[in-house]
Amino acid sequence: MIELRDMKASDIPDIMQIEKECFNEPWITENFLYELRQQVAHNWVVLCDDKLCAYVCFWEIGSELHLNNIAVRKDVRRQGLAQRLLDKMIQYASDHHIKSITLEVSEQNQTAREFYSKQDFKQVGIRPHYYEYDLSNALILTKKLENV
Repeated sequence: MIELRDMKASDIPDIMQIEKECFNEPWITENFLYELRQQVAHNWVVLCDDKLCAYVCFWEIGSELHLNNIAVRKDVRRQGLAQRLLDKMIQYASDHHIKSITLEVSEQNQTAREFYSKQDFKQVGIRPHYYEYDLSNALILTKKLENV
């Protein structure tokens, strides 16, 4: 059974395992604790048979959502969990009259770039040498929403 709910501090140990397996430059525990304290932050997790298997962190800033972090445990990828999280974000945006969703993605992360391209995100900029581990660029992607 799949359940989507708000993130809790008690989820962070499981989130950290996913974070480390998914990213070359993983967030640390304090990043997630910070997210949980921010009024602009929305943080959700997906449970697969009561085990944490995916999460998303995003901010609502004015009429924009900024996707800060999204990850899916490797053993449950390609099962639509990232899509489910993104769909919930888009529904949230629609319900709250949000005009766009913006994110940064490594130009080296072809899988993520293809996922966002299929969701109609467009490149609107670049952040040179954004990632410390390899000095790769971040592409700034935005999805305009039709609900407003």
